Amino acid sequence: MNEKSEMIDRILGQVEGAFRELLPRAHQELLDLDLTTPQLKVVLLVYLNGPARMSDLASSLGVTLATATGIVDRLVDRDIVERENSREDRRVVVCRLSAKGHELTDRLYTSGRERARQLLQGLDEDILSKLDEALASLTGAGVGKEKK
Repeated sequence: MNEKSEMIDRILGQVEGAFRELLPRAHQELLDLDLTTPQLKVVLLVYLNGPARMSDLASSLGVTLATATGIVDRLVDRDIVERENSREDRRVVVCRLSAKGHELTDRLYTSGRERARQLLQGLDEDILSKLDEALASLTGAGVGKEKK
């Protein structure tokens, strides 16, 4: 293994360690949601990607349209997701987060962000500056590459 590969492995180990520091709080927040895994996946897909067609959700989940509809039905019953027909094509059903769904996902995001803030507060400014520069480079290297 060359030096660059070893460095990448060390970085990945450090990132994993950082996630382990962040996960306990996020893990508890997820458990408190009382959602099934497929329901959580739908909520996260819609949160991250915006309103989605039912057929796209089914495809992303790797399930039939009927199964995706059942998952979304339960989220609609709990007022987490709203469903509406597309303005362009009434046959197309679009799912979006409700106000309650936005509140739920914002709470998850805020919880993780606050835990990260606590961890970062423990670092001195020199380290924070280097971390800022490194993360800016990392996110810049990934911009647009996944979509291709």
